[in-house]
Amino acid sequence: MRKSYSVPGLVLAGFFLAISFYFISGSISEANQFKNEKNKVAEILNINDRIFSFRDWVFSEEAWQEKKTEFEVVLQKADEHYTNAMTFGYYLLFSCLLFMLLIFFIYLKRRKYFGITFALSFIALALLGQGITNPVLEMSAFKDDLTIKIYVQPKDIPYFEEAVEYMGKISEIADYIKYVPIVGDDWAEGAKDLVGEGQAYLRDNSNVKFGKDQVFTGRTYFYYQNKSITDVISLLWSNNKPVALAIGAFSVVIPAIKLLFTLLILLLPITELKRFRKFLSYIAKWSMADVFVVSLFLAYLSFANMSPGVETDANILFGLYYFAGYVLISIILGVLLNKSINEKISISESGSTTEKD
Repeated sequence: MRKSYSVPGLVLAGFFLAISFYFISGSISEANQFKNEKNKVAEILNINDRIFSFRDWVFSEEAWQEKKTEFEVVLQKADEHYTNAMTFGYYLLFSCLLFMLLIFFIYLKRRKYFGITFALSFIALALLGQGITNPVLEMSAFKDDLTIKIYVQPKDIPYFEEAVEYMGKISEIADYIKYVPIVGDDWAEGAKDLVGEGQAYLRDNSNVKFGKDQVFTGRTYFYYQNKSITDVISLLWSNNKPVALAIGAFSVVIPAIKLLFTLLILLLPITELKRFRKFLSYIAKWSMADVFVVSLFLAYLSFANMSPGVETDANILFGLYYFAGYVLISIILGVLLNKSINEKISISESGSTTEKD
């Protein structure tokens, strides 16, 4: 086979990368819209906007109906954007499958392992791009039908005892009011009895709780986050640069370099392979993409099962599946690359033998 055997694959790879970029861009755009709409839902039902709202306290049912109508519209938009983002992701997967099949049939007869490794390297690159730029986890803390108990015991009210004692003095004043002509004995005695009954009632019920349960119907959010890997890196960059650099290096830069060097090893002559393989073997030890995926799953499981006094929820979003797909293919590429190199050496030796004959 001529040395230009890689040209058809590279041409197809160029088309594949262009199509992948289009689908990934579309997915990112829709995912950002999804994120914005979900943030609006959390803002509409944010705890501060509910418990510090006079309308929510006084006209609870009317305020809830208004908020419910508003957030249902926003939530529907969020679901539509998420569906659209996943649709672009499905198109990307179909493109990967088609690219894989085309490359496989082109190189099936003589360079089978080269074709498989070549195709999977570009597919892994596309999945990596999709995985790191789209949301991977959605976490929230909320309370359904948040209830604030507003109760007080009379004895806990400042100056309660002094007020009760003062009522006794008021009762004594009634003994003098009766001498006022327009008041008379009956009115004065009635007022004295009324004040006395009130004083006795307060004393007898000084330990009884008075108040109400203020219920905020529906869901009230304490916390909501929806992040992609690049969002996490960007967020950490502003307050914790070393951690941001570590995550960016181990989950983005090193995986991309690994794929680049895998392609170089596939395309370069045998004489150039040794140093590239040595470098690839070295940086592979520093790749923590698989560990990162595991840590995300652990974060999901731990947050979803927390019990801080409010309900917590954690959902895996589609970006994590694409990133996990990259990790899986990256592991497979390690095996296929060795087979491809052996295949290249075998074909080279076969060609040399033929020339000697």
